[in-house]
Amino acid sequence: MKRKLTEKKLKQLYRLLSVRMTDFDCGKDCAPQNHGVPYCCDRKKVTPVLFKDEYHWHREQGDFWRKMPVETKSDRKLVEESCSYNVFAVCPGVESCRRTARSLACRLFPFEPFLDSRGYVSGLVYQNGDNGSCSLVGKPQQMYNQIYIKNAIRVWQELVDTFPEDKDLYIRESRKHTRHATRRNKPVCLFTYIK
Repeated sequence: MKRKLTEKKLKQLYRLLSVRMTDFDCGKDCAPQNHGVPYCCDRKKVTPVLFKDEYHWHREQGDFWRKMPVETKSDRKLVEESCSYNVFAVCPGVESCRRTARSLACRLFPFEPFLDSRGYVSGLVYQNGDNGSCSLVGKPQQMYNQIYIKNAIRVWQELVDTFPEDKDLYIRESRKHTRHATRRNKPVCLFTYIK
């Protein structure tokens, strides 16, 4: 089967996301409130989803990433309902983290793209779901490296253009963000590149 994310493309996306998101280690900020483990690295709370091509690329380089063991009914349901191009995976954990081996999901967390109705990524928003324990959620845009924001928007555009199912998903999620903000009579908290 032909790869949608080639090694060349993956290297380009990883290079774009090698820029620091903030000027501090956010994991050190939230770990004390989560039994010493950063929220996004806690296997009980967050399971990274890698693109199959990304997963195979990592496996060609070593065994840092492994498929998530399916141990419960909810694990099985998660795997069965996911897109065919995704792999739920686990790494050795925070104590053995190799920053250069972090997945796209790790590098993009806690953001997801905000798309207009045509599928254009107009900015980033905090992911929907139970991310309240992430110390970054709710922080103002000024706290983030603007080059990271610009690069993450570019990466998300590449990904949603490559995977139309994700484009459709994030258009729907963006509408949910808009409806939620409208109900609260507030604008969507949208992160865009500021020069």
